Amino acid sequence: MSNAFIFPGQGSQKIGMASVFINGFKTGMEVMAEIEDAISFKLSKLIEEGPIEELTKTENAQPALFAVSMMIVKILEKEYGYDIKKNCKYLAGHSLGEYTALCASGVFSLSDTAKLVRFRGELMAGAFPNREDCSMTALIGVSADDIEDLIKKYQSGKNLCVIANDNSNTQVVVSGTKNGVRSFVEEAKEKLKITKAIELNTSGPFHSPLMVKASIAFDKKLSSNFAPSEFKIPVIMNVSAKPLSNKDEVKEYMVRQMTSRVRWRESMQMLVNDSEIEKIIEVGPGKVLSNMLKRSFPEVNNFNLETVAQIEEFVKSE
Repeated sequence: MSNAFIFPGQGSQKIGMASVFINGFKTGMEVMAEIEDAISFKLSKLIEEGPIEELTKTENAQPALFAVSMMIVKILEKEYGYDIKKNCKYLAGHSLGEYTALCASGVFSLSDTAKLVRFRGELMAGAFPNREDCSMTALIGVSADDIEDLIKKYQSGKNLCVIANDNSNTQVVVSGTKNGVRSFVEEAKEKLKITKAIELNTSGPFHSPLMVKASIAFDKKLSSNFAPSEFKIPVIMNVSAKPLSNKDEVKEYMVRQMTSRVRWRESMQMLVNDSEIEKIIEVGPGKVLSNMLKRSFPEVNNFNLETVAQIEEFVKSE
């Protein structure tokens, strides 16, 4: 039997989320030092002290969450002797978390991934200087299948609205222009059984065609400065909801992710359907992914690795 590690994306950040790993483990301190050196930014101070408004900014939240998840991975490996290559069949991450998965799989080094995550965050944060031009909204009580037909007419121009995150059977995030998202949500409320619609506090219309300029800039950076290594563990990619183990294809998927749907529900369905997967473990702050997983698949055997106690309990269970 095998496990699958899943890594959270933006939205799981909180003040103090790295304290125990930086202060209690040599490995944690080493991971943070390498990341800070790579991005030339005192990330640990921001994580420890805030303010939360600064930590929540896309360009800061993404490397911070990456750092915490990778500290846990490295602590598991070096301090507890957990062999991730031996014990994990697949890795996956939600949006930003996909980069953590690629790093944990050995495709990019810790320092290179930190640089990529920081640059990606800056591009995403700066893509729309006027926040009023765009929007992202979470729809509760419906699935992507429920809204697929209705959203087809909102595919271009000022009324652009697309499915950004297919998160679970009861949660979808749509993204696009302000007019497009508002118009679609109003129509969807009338015609579909939406429990709640929550406009998200994001710095851009992520995972939509409106991010194409940012994706082009990211592609140039990725192609000229970073060389992927072989996969130690296949990573289920957001764009395809299928495992990837060919290093020659990974850059294409990373670039496409910026403008494409995060197929998280399908990715989790694949893990749940795999008879060799015994546990699905969320590695990093919070329980966002675990909560979505349990709503869609109540029977799943799920662990969270956010605290030392949880790490020790998990290691004992292996």
